[in-house]
Amino acid sequence: HRDLHSFPTRRSSDLGYLLSNPCKEFKRFKIPEKLPLFYSEIDFEVLLRAMDDQDIKDLVTFAVNTGLRQMELLTLEWGQISFKENYLILDNRNFLTKSKRIRTVPLNITALQILTRRELTKRGDIIFTLKGESIKQDYISKKFKEYVIAAKLNPGLNFHSLRHTFASWLVQKGVSIYSISKLLGHSSIAVTEIYSHLRTEDLISSVNKLNN
Repeated sequence: HRDLHSFPTRRSSDLGYLLSNPCKEFKRFKIPEKLPLFYSEIDFEVLLRAMDDQDIKDLVTFAVNTGLRQMELLTLEWGQISFKENYLILDNRNFLTKSKRIRTVPLNITALQILTRRELTKRGDIIFTLKGESIKQDYISKKFKEYVIAAKLNPGLNFHSLRHTFASWLVQKGVSIYSISKLLGHSSIAVTEIYSHLRTEDLISSVNKLNN
């Protein structure tokens, strides 16, 4: 057997392999930041008045008071609710959260009232149903868009805008970006900072310090 080291070696460049990344010198494009669309409190009331189904009204009102994603809402079960501690827990039992982490969401009075009323007529494990049946994601997305159009609101608004609304209203009421990030279940506070433009009071206070 010949010694393997006796065979002539060929450089990677001779074999046609690239020795460095030719795209390394190119700068990455920075995608312009896009402000999330959300409902004003007046627009939200107009939207609710356009809805002719209490089941959907409950779903939508609960969404804007918890910030849950659409599928987190549609798969939410009674076993995930703690009426004693006033919170719900997203534990990936039926739907994996985006971060795949367990998340606890506190419930305000409006959210608790909806749950208390629906518990009286519950027929199964799923909380938000339509006439007793589970709600399909495609159906609610389409139906919701019809309500937006009927209410003569910005057609760019959709169901996910309810989550943006939850965050935007909290920012406007002075809640910290850190707290909102935890409530939304964001992997990083940098994701939540898209809402920080709505909080201008601190900036105004800062520049006013220059006044004599």
